[in-house]
Amino acid sequence: MGLNFSGSIDRAQHPEQYPEKAKGPTFDPLYGFSDGRKPKVAPYTQEEMQTLNIPLDKRDYCAHYFRAIMLCTQQYWPSQYGYCEPERHAWEQCQIQNKLDDAKEYERELRLRRRRLRKEEKTNRDLLHKEHTDNNEE
Repeated sequence: MGLNFSGSIDRAQHPEQYPEKAKGPTFDPLYGFSDGRKPKVAPYTQEEMQTLNIPLDKRDYCAHYFRAIMLCTQQYWPSQYGYCEPERHAWEQCQIQNKLDDAKEYERELRLRRRRLRKEEKTNRDLLHKEHTDNNEE
């Protein structure tokens, strides 16, 4: 609890260090990746998901797995729990991987922000030190 509370205080005192998930990344997504990155593409468009009657809270990168669960449930109703477990497991693993990817992106943004702030502080210190030494020489 103490770590969580102190983290909240630090976040309130230094909001410039912490990224906001709703705003998305502020740095170039390819920065630091010399060979590029594999783009994360949703399997369906929003129109296709609406046509397939996928619920709003399930419309993400794992929608194709959820669609497989829906089809399996329709096929094996009312005993779908025994038959549709592989589809459900695949969907859960996709959700876990999606959350891990989001956490990694947040940590990357956090590290890049803190790196930028450290560089700015160092240049400011160097400028102040240079001005101070110039004034002492006169």
